[in-house]
Amino acid sequence: MSFLRGSSNYVWCTTSVLGKGATGAVFQGVNRHSGEAVAVKTFNQMSHMRPQEVQMREFEVLKKVNHRNIVKLLAIEEEQESHGKVIVMELCTGGSLFNILDDPENSHGLEEKEFLLVLHHLAAGMKHLRDNNLIHRDLKPGNIMKFVGLDGSTQYKLTDFGAARELEDDQQFMSLYGTEEYLHPDMYERAVLKKSCTRSFGANVDLWSIGVTLFHVATGLLPFRPHGGRRNKETMYRITTEKQPGVISGVQTSDNGPIDWSKDLPPTCQISLGLRKLVTPLLGGLLEVDPDRMWKFDKFFSEVTALLARKKIYLFHVNRVHPMTIYMQSDHKYDQLEWMIHDQSDVLPQHQLLLYSNSVFKKLLHSADNSTASSYPVTSLHDPIVFFSTHDQDITLTLPKTPSLKFPSFPNVVSVDQDALTGKSICSVG
Repeated sequence: MSFLRGSSNYVWCTTSVLGKGATGAVFQGVNRHSGEAVAVKTFNQMSHMRPQEVQMREFEVLKKVNHRNIVKLLAIEEEQESHGKVIVMELCTGGSLFNILDDPENSHGLEEKEFLLVLHHLAAGMKHLRDNNLIHRDLKPGNIMKFVGLDGSTQYKLTDFGAARELEDDQQFMSLYGTEEYLHPDMYERAVLKKSCTRSFGANVDLWSIGVTLFHVATGLLPFRPHGGRRNKETMYRITTEKQPGVISGVQTSDNGPIDWSKDLPPTCQISLGLRKLVTPLLGGLLEVDPDRMWKFDKFFSEVTALLARKKIYLFHVNRVHPMTIYMQSDHKYDQLEWMIHDQSDVLPQHQLLLYSNSVFKKLLHSADNSTASSYPVTSLHDPIVFFSTHDQDITLTLPKTPSLKFPSFPNVVSVDQDALTGKSICSVG
């Protein structure tokens, strides 16, 4: 039996699986003429049972989009053996964001620089979709691919448009698509709980999926976790619908136990306190179930643009022997820098001494009271502003408050899946 399949211009091997979904699979292949490596998406029998209009939708969406943060369509061809349509796309050698997060070293989320890259590219890809009146309807880390260029640069790209469709801002849809952990609660009620409500949905349901995805990227965890996972569907629905505004996570740690709510990212994540203070309200707006409070796409895009435009100021707090980061708007002035430092250190402005390049930082500014952050010198982790507290002249090494991580133990019942999960948890703790 041959594992090779082909079309007029491409050939692929069915053992080189890049990913599988409900309606098809993606294989690594090559261009017959140039040898260029590609990704080939084929469709299974379940896909062919869908209405013809739905089957064609993915092809039409891919033809319509063209953006660096969306996986590039190379060709739509016919498989020689089955005569079924296949989609040929650029190959993203970095794998999916889900697989990246599944690596033990990312069990507590991505590092700050990489998180900001995901945020930037995810928002840019979604902006292109909305500019073309498109919604994705299955946003999750598994549908975000990492593309590494020849120069080593990274681009995260949206993929898998099997559930995508055209939808104006004021339009609604009834059909159910998506992955249950990332579904908006209204869709979860119909799709997972099978409740016979006639509720329709708007484009903003993608924003909830973005919120869950960003929380997952920042922490390595899903924000809403009932005890027992997917088996506890009613509790999952209760967590997402009963949470208060601003709450970004709810976790149940025991059977029928209470829900531990939180309005903050966990201290285990690798994002600095300065960035957490900006990301937390962003997640709060995305993970809002109340229609009156729910963000619109314009709000999301403007907030992300403003966040990414901030200037990152690196400081080193000598008294506590630890680094700090401050994210300032370009028009922020020196007094705002002082209060942002106070917000993280509890040191009042009158007790702050900032030194940079062998001088008092304030004296380096053309006009300290009127100079804005955009004119501040570029700092880095290895060339920070040195920050002293004149009120407390002691030098105290304060290690970061890392919560005690429980070292997991293997259960008595033998289970390959459970043992693999436990092994991964041990690696992340160790």
